[in-house]
Order: sequence, then structure tokens, then C-alpha cells
Amino acid sequence: MQKMQESWQKQETYEVLVIGAGQAGLALGYYLQQQKKNFLLLDASPRVGDSWRNRYDSLRLFTPAPYCNLPGWPLPLPKDYYPTKDEIADYLEQYAQCFQLPLALEQKVNSVTKTSGIFQVQTQKQLFLARQVVIATGPFQRPFVPNYATNPTDSILQLHSYQYHNPAQIPAGKVMVVGAGNSGAQLAVELAQTHEVHLSVKRPPRFYPLQLLGRSVFWWASKTGAIYAPPSSFLGKKMLKQADVVYGRELEVLLQKGEVQLRPEIRAFDQEQVIFQDCTQTSFSSILWATGFRPDYNWLQILGSVAENGTPVHQNGISPIAGLFYLGLSWQRSRGSALLLGAGRDARYIAEQLS
Repeated sequence: MQKMQESWQKQETYEVLVIGAGQAGLALGYYLQQQKKNFLLLDASPRVGDSWRNRYDSLRLFTPAPYCNLPGWPLPLPKDYYPTKDEIADYLEQYAQCFQLPLALEQKVNSVTKTSGIFQVQTQKQLFLARQVVIATGPFQRPFVPNYATNPTDSILQLHSYQYHNPAQIPAGKVMVVGAGNSGAQLAVELAQTHEVHLSVKRPPRFYPLQLLGRSVFWWASKTGAIYAPPSSFLGKKMLKQADVVYGRELEVLLQKGEVQLRPEIRAFDQEQVIFQDCTQTSFSSILWATGFRPDYNWLQILGSVAENGTPVHQNGISPIAGLFYLGLSWQRSRGSALLLGAGRDARYIAEQLS
């Protein structure tokens, strides 16, 4: 231990190390730079914005450009425009360049430990030391696919939504999209142009328009403060119950026309046949799992930092471990915490706790 500490004394110790250089990490970097902190942003990707670039080709945000801004530098797009994923990726990259934020890319973190008040962050390339660490890796970590009593035959192509890019990946024949969140809804609409699409859901999706009385729903949510309501508040609890709302009406129209077939949950598989909870069966050539993600903090090796269910232990992003913080988690402080429009607000709050 003594030799290890002696070697640490020869190495730079950052005031703050931020793990993740997505929207949350960059927003925090903006405030840390204003505080004149000695800090560094780590990211596993080769380019800033790759977490957006690598998503499916047709992805557009359901938040208009004015609600996609990070602090200090607005997104330079028209106010009624819905940005594409590549435009957001380029904006994040330009944001980092504009403010000359200190970055170390292609640094996938293998472990985070803490000894004698100093955090040791080991990547696949090198060791970093810091007095404080902010984990800003976001909610999309380990792709989740449900388990069933029986599995489909290998002849059925299976892709998780993170692996899907465009309809050309999907062979001819019936395709089943599993999950009716916003990603599942968008993918079902896109695939319906080229395939027979069935959508398997726990409950029928509820749809919400992108505009009310000529204004974006996010304009209303921002003006009323609803988007920033804490999860413990009356309004926050009400919004949590509406977490499965699908924004936009495209899928609703296709369901009404019968151009997408709504199916119940999957019960089991029998070769190419999918057996549903209502005991109906249908054969499919491919399955697209839009079933979300689960947290993965196996690399966070500090006792008490992660709960038994794998979720981080925190209150408004503040960990019980001294010097350890989180940023960009779903509902960290409000509905907007994992969205671009909430990144700056939460980043400012965490920066204040760090100081």
C-alpha cells in the first residue's frame, strides 16, 4: 500500500473526474470550467456524440431545438425544428470544442475504487486519480431482453434496438417489435413502410400530441414547471405514472388503419411461432427488441455505492460515498434529468455540491 501511495504522489490528482462526456458530462464541464476546477472528462467512445451517432438512422428527437440547449451555447437550429440524432451528436462535439473542455476519449472505465480519500479510476489504458468523481454515463447501459420459458429458433433474426440502424437489416417477412415506448413506436412506424409489423405490448400505448394549442408540449411543461417537478412531489408522481406515454400520433394512425397489428405480451416460443398471452400464435422472420436498458455498474467497486438491484444509491445525484456523484440519471431530480433540456439545470446543481 505504501509503494502504491508513493507512486500516486508522482501522478496528477484531479479535483474532479467526470466519467462520461455525453450531454450531462459536457454540461457539468461547462460549470467546472467556470469554477476554474482542475478536471477531466473521460469517455469510452472515440468521438464526442457517438452515443447519439450510433443509434438508428432515422431517429429524431421529439423535443424541438430550443429545448435541446446546453448551458452557454444554444443549438443553432430553427425553433420549430426537431433535430436528428446526427445533428445532436455534432452539436455535442462542437460544444466541447467551443469551450475547449479537457477530454480523454477511448477510455473505457474498468474499475472505480477509493483509498485514503482518493478515487482510483482504472481504464483499459491507464489509471486516473481524483478527489471527486461524477458518474455521467447516462441511463442506456446494458441492453435488456426478457427471459421466457422457451426461446425462438435460431432462424429468426433478433436485434435489440441499439443494434438496429435501418429497415435494410430486417429480412422479408413478418417482423415483431416488442415494447411500445417512444423508440418501439418510432421503429414500428418506420418498419411498417416495408414490412408487415406486429407490436407486442404489456398494455395498449397511450399517445400524446407533440403540440397543444400551437405550442410544443415542452413549452407548456417548461412554463408550468412540470418538467422540473421532483419525483416526490404530487405532480412528479403523476408524471411518473405517465412515463409510458408515446409522443406523436403516427403509430396511433397506423394502428387505427390496421397497418400495424397490436398484440399482447409474449408467453413463450415454439420454433418460428410466437405464443402470446391470449393463446394466439404467429410465426415471424424477425424480432426487434425495443425493451430498454438496465443499469450496469459492475465497475463501480465501492461498498455502498450501488443497491442490490444494481441501481446507484443517491439522493438528487449525491451519493452517500463522500466525493461521489451522479448526473444524467432518469428522474434524478425531475422528468427532465435524462433529457437535453434538463442537463444544464442538474449539472449546475451538482457543480454547486462539488464546490
